[in-house]
Amino acid sequence: MMEVERPITVGDFAPRVGKTFAVPVRGHRLEMRLDAAQELPGSSRIGGGFRLEFIGPLDPVLAQGIFPFEIARDRYEIFVVPIARDQSCTRYEAVFF
Repeated sequence: MMEVERPITVGDFAPRVGKTFAVPVRGHRLEMRLDAAQELPGSSRIGGGFRLEFIGPLDPVLAQGIFPFEIARDRYEIFVVPIARDQSCTRYEAVFF
């Protein structure tokens, strides 16, 4: 697994919309599907601003925090916040601005 150490960009994620990331949490591996990768204009952040939206299982609900998101050979440390929940899933958002 290769930890991505440069500033990440929307370009790292846009091709992966619809793909599933593994998120190791407390001895389990949750599956989180990337549902959206949206550019956020006007950011002075190196690499530009963007937001990600993930769909995870109904339970367990992750508290806001930094978690490792793994896909293929890449690993990203991402701060996510739960933003919505319905009968079948929990949605999470990450904002890079």
